[in-house]
Amino acid sequence: MSYDVVALIDGRPSYQDVLAGMMAAGPDWLVREVSDGAVLQLCSPDGTPLASLEAPILIQVPGEVERMLGPELAGTQTPVWWMEVRANPQDGGPELADRYAETLVQRLGGRVWKPAPPPFNPPTPAATAGGQHG
Repeated sequence: MSYDVVALIDGRPSYQDVLAGMMAAGPDWLVREVSDGAVLQLCSPDGTPLASLEAPILIQVPGEVERMLGPELAGTQTPVWWMEVRANPQDGGPELADRYAETLVQRLGGRVWKPAPPPFNPPTPAATAGGQHG
């Protein structure tokens, strides 16, 4: 399962904005194009993909952002550019995705949507006892 972050950007990201986000994510990452350039992958120095940057999409329909991401985004003004970052949940991928999205929003305005953390469900003492009761 991937860690997905969405940058909801007030202005259309330029090539320079995308590069600035990549540099903020980390200068040591390799960049690889996939899907005929519609997706850029940030990869570790050994070539392991850590995050995929999807091409920005213009959202023009009022209420569409709320419908897709939840009621906490009610009132998001449209038009807005949606730029999704999907990261490997290990190896620093979530931090990389967060830095990238936050850099775009700092440069162009907007906000970053992050998934809610999974609920913390500690094991119950009975589940961790390790023995069978008979």
